[in-house]
Amino acid sequence: MRLCALAGKTFPQIMTFTSTRFNQFTYFSTQLGDRNWRGKNVLDFGGNVGNILKDPNSTIDPERYWCLDVDKESLEQGRAEFPQSHWVFYDRYSFFFNPLGKRSLPLPQLDAKFTYIVAFSVFTNTSETDMLELVDDLKKLLGPGGALAFTFIDPNYTTWGAERGRNNLQWRLDLETERRHISAEQAQDVDERARGAKWFILVNGGDLYIETEEVRPYPADEQRTLHVFHTTDYMKSLFPRATILPPVNNEMQHCCIIRN
Repeated sequence: MRLCALAGKTFPQIMTFTSTRFNQFTYFSTQLGDRNWRGKNVLDFGGNVGNILKDPNSTIDPERYWCLDVDKESLEQGRAEFPQSHWVFYDRYSFFFNPLGKRSLPLPQLDAKFTYIVAFSVFTNTSETDMLELVDDLKKLLGPGGALAFTFIDPNYTTWGAERGRNNLQWRLDLETERRHISAEQAQDVDERARGAKWFILVNGGDLYIETEEVRPYPADEQRTLHVFHTTDYMKSLFPRATILPPVNNEMQHCCIIRN
């Protein structure tokens, strides 16, 4: 249980920020077409506890690994397990993950250039304005020949919901319904209203914001989930020089690669 302070009071937030995903290296190495990352500096943006290092296929040198995240507790866990790596707290606002953080906070100073900068399921929880700003800032940290790779979710693509003929949005809505966060009627309404949208934000499972960042202010203790969906064509329009690749390694997220 995590205690969060607000207006001089504390309240429990019964959530965990510790990632249970361990296959990020396999995903990104496949997308980047390079499985040998030895001798290369790697920045894991939003890397949580550094589970990318635990991927059985990982070839990252721990001493050449930097993890930048908005959650102090995750960084402390990662540092305890991999003390030779670099763990950097980034106190920027993030819905749910760091609701009391500072908005538009510049990236911390990092005394390194990176061959690879990766971000798995980070911009899927970030406003478009923040995504564009952060991508520009992250590109400046790339060394010669380096690459920035990050994921996004196309709502119309079918992956995990394939057995039921459900696209990524419908899979998410089914999950929210199963968890009783929303009703079946709410799920159907969201699905119908989102059709044809280039991008949208889904807050707390049922609040839909279509092609706008004007999300109403939610109290910190009511900030449960924020999922941002972008169609592949729209991402191509945002990053025309990028390479957009479909999901691999049994994941649901596409990959956007920007090379230096």
